[in-house]
Amino acid sequence: MKKHLIGLFVIAATFSACKNQTQKNESSSKDSSAVTVKQDSVSYDEHYTKNSVDWAGTYEGTLPCADCTGIHVILTLNMDGTYEKSEEYLEKGKPFQEKGTFTWTLDGGSIILKEKDGESKYKIGEGMMKKLDIEGKEIKGELEEFYNFKKIK
Repeated sequence: MKKHLIGLFVIAATFSACKNQTQKNESSSKDSSAVTVKQDSVSYDEHYTKNSVDWAGTYEGTLPCADCTGIHVILTLNMDGTYEKSEEYLEKGKPFQEKGTFTWTLDGGSIILKEKDGESKYKIGEGMMKKLDIEGKEIKGELEEFYNFKKIK
């Protein structure tokens, strides 16, 4: 009887040890997949407009205007986070000049110009820029094309 009890104890201990090892392997497998996901997200976050597009330079475009034929804008973005902007209300007089700083949005795809009267947001792309609405969304509709700027230098 003692031999049977010892035999059963050995078998039970063996199965228990195997079960614990399986649980550890599954847990370890889950942990490594979590690390993989984290690594993937880090590499994704490293590729955004700020560091993958030649964004510094001068952009030009003509914005729509309610009481004139348009507002001609020339905007220069500098690598040090500063900008120079010239706005001219067509058929209404001389250009208005402004200088200031800008910051990048958290996703690294758009900039926010800190201006005297508030903020302006622009989405930056390769050789182009698009003025965004106050919420940072693209402007849609029949006037959409007038919010696009081309990089001229």
